[in-house]
Amino acid sequence: MMKKMIMALCIFICVFTLVACSGQQTNEPLTLGVNAIITEIDKENKIITTKDSGEEGVLGDDCLIDCSQIPMIYCNYDTQDVVDITLDDLQVGDEIILTIRSSEIENLQKEDDNKAKIAVEQLQLGTQRIK
Repeated sequence: MMKKMIMALCIFICVFTLVACSGQQTNEPLTLGVNAIITEIDKENKIITTKDSGEEGVLGDDCLIDCSQIPMIYCNYDTQDVVDITLDDLQVGDEIILTIRSSEIENLQKEDDNKAKIAVEQLQLGTQRIK
């Protein structure tokens, strides 16, 4: 009888814990990796213009990105080495991977501007360079 009570108590605690934890939501925003291609570089203002690299992209053909405050990195896919880069390391035609919050993408889709500006968390150079 005592074993059944202990077993029932354990099951109750497990179920209670699962139910209590399932209702919690995180406040962390969803971030997405978006593939793009650089179409223009304004080194003086530290702004790049990008376009979607695929047909079903979210950036369009003229999306402005302010590179003055975001971290920029390069990952060598062969060696897995990651290094910090600057705007001087980027070239027109480079493929990049942008880390963007989902809320920024939603705001971008609401805009009607010809050249929309989007806030980016990080830029990664996807084009591989021989170093």
